[in-house]
Amino acid sequence: MTLEHKFEWPSSEIVIPMSLAAELTRSIGTTAFVQTTMRFAHETAGADFVSVFCLGDRDKPLLMGTACRLGQNRADRAAKGYVRHVEQDRNAQLLQGARGVGDFLTVQEADSIPLFTYRRDCYDLPGISGRVSLVRRTPAYGLSVSLYSSLETGPFPEHSYSDVKAVLGYLLAATERHVAFSMKGPVWQGQDIQTRLALTYPDLTTREREVAAMAIKGRTAAETADLLNLAETTIITHRKNAYRRMNVASLRQLVATL
Repeated sequence: MTLEHKFEWPSSEIVIPMSLAAELTRSIGTTAFVQTTMRFAHETAGADFVSVFCLGDRDKPLLMGTACRLGQNRADRAAKGYVRHVEQDRNAQLLQGARGVGDFLTVQEADSIPLFTYRRDCYDLPGISGRVSLVRRTPAYGLSVSLYSSLETGPFPEHSYSDVKAVLGYLLAATERHVAFSMKGPVWQGQDIQTRLALTYPDLTTREREVAAMAIKGRTAAETADLLNLAETTIITHRKNAYRRMNVASLRQLVATL
C-alpha cells in the first residue's frame, strides 16, 4: 500500500504520558533528541525506527538523525539506502516542494515498492516493513518526520493510523524547535542557513532572509546583488531591514545569535 494526501490534523489528540512529553522537551536542541524521539514514538505509536530530515537551501535533504530500537546499525543501513535512492523517494520530492507548501502524510509499505533496488536497500536490508511520514513544506524550508515498523512487527495496522498521525504531529512540532536550536556549526554554516533564519526569525521577508543568509556565507553586497539580479543599494536596504527585524547591529552580532 502507498498513500499520499494533504495532512488533516486529528480531531482528538492522543494522550501523551507526562513523563514522555517532559523527556522529549528536555532533549530539544541536544544530541539526545533523536534517541528520545525513538522512545517516544515506540511507546506511543509502536514504531521501531524513526528518522528526521530537513531541507533548506541544500540540493538534497539533510539527515538530522535516525534511530532504531532494535539496533542502531539497522537505522544507519536504512539511511545509507536513502542516500543512494533519494531521487526515487517521494518524501524527498515533497520536501523540495513537488506539491507546493503544506503538510503531507505519506504511507509506504515495502510490498508496494516496484523498484527492486530501492526496496532492497531502504526496506529489506535494514528490516523495515512500512513507513508513515509527515512532511512539512513551507516557502522557506522543509521538514519530515518518519516512523517505521520492522519486519518483526509488520506494517502499521490501519486502525492505528489515527494515533500515528497524532504522534507525528506532536513530533513535527518538537522537530521544528529542535532544528531551530541545534542547526549550528558546520551544518548550518555549510548550506542550511536559510532554514535556521526562517525558524529563528519568522518575521523576515523572503528577500531579507536570502540577503542575510548570503551575508553569513561571506557574500559582499555587490556579490549578492549580482547573484540575485538586484541593485547593490537594494541589497544594502534589505540587509539593514533584516538586521532591524533580528535586533542586531552587525553581522558579528547576527552570527553570535545563531
